[in-house]
Amino acid sequence: MQIVWLGQGGLMLVSKKNKILIDPYLSNALKKVDKGLKRKFRVKKKFLKVKPDIIILTNCHPDHTDTKTLSKLLKKRSGVTVLSCENAFRTLVDTKDCSKANHVMFGEGDEWSFNSLHIRGIKARTDDRTAFGLLITDFSDNRKYYVASNTLYNEEIIEQVPKELYAAFVPVSGTFGCMNMQDAERFSKKLDADFVVPINYGMFDSLDPDQFKCLGKVVPKPFRAIEFNILSVQSLFAPKVFDKNFNEKEQKAEEKEQAQPEEKTEEQPKEITENAPLIDPSANQ
Repeated sequence: MQIVWLGQGGLMLVSKKNKILIDPYLSNALKKVDKGLKRKFRVKKKFLKVKPDIIILTNCHPDHTDTKTLSKLLKKRSGVTVLSCENAFRTLVDTKDCSKANHVMFGEGDEWSFNSLHIRGIKARTDDRTAFGLLITDFSDNRKYYVASNTLYNEEIIEQVPKELYAAFVPVSGTFGCMNMQDAERFSKKLDADFVVPINYGMFDSLDPDQFKCLGKVVPKPFRAIEFNILSVQSLFAPKVFDKNFNEKEQKAEEKEQAQPEEKTEEQPKEITENAPLIDPSANQ
């Protein structure tokens, strides 16, 4: 299964038969609320054309439950299941462009199965008391993924997370109800995960992932598939995630992509490996 970091707490999971979005923030909506919350890197607009099977909203914070993004993903589209915490659920059911989705109120201890995937709600502790984390098991290879979402350090959470995780996604910003790096380090050390991925940073702040010290750490890059292998592990140092020319490079690539005529979508390969090139997120499954 490929996992793409969309920035902040957003992830896209792509397997042979499944496409799942978690907390996608693909707008600049928060800038209107607070100029200090302007995005620090551009949106890749092709991700707004994604056709997900499931969207999961782990808390009601507007950078996790972004109605502007969700309206574009769900408008005129039925059959998408949206698993939302209670507060996000109550926001979405009143959002016109999201009305055709299958809205399911989800939370700690709840479970949802879809093809080879199994999703379970895990305890989370933040200012949204309906928030939850995620345990996702892919039965095609028996790998387990834990997404902590916005949460503070809490021993009860660690007790709920099973051992032998393949990868854990841990918030490190220390803002908006997230663990700071020091607590995230303690938290990660108690997880039995092959890989630990810091998230919920870099969108609005200038935090350096080098300050997050953890064995098995893999620093993600926005809109790219995360490489889960020994060569990608950064235990003692981490490369800069956003170089100075990131936005300029992305803008030029986007302009070049728009100038080219659309090509017919190729059939998705039968197998997806961790190091395979990132597939087109807008392609049909």
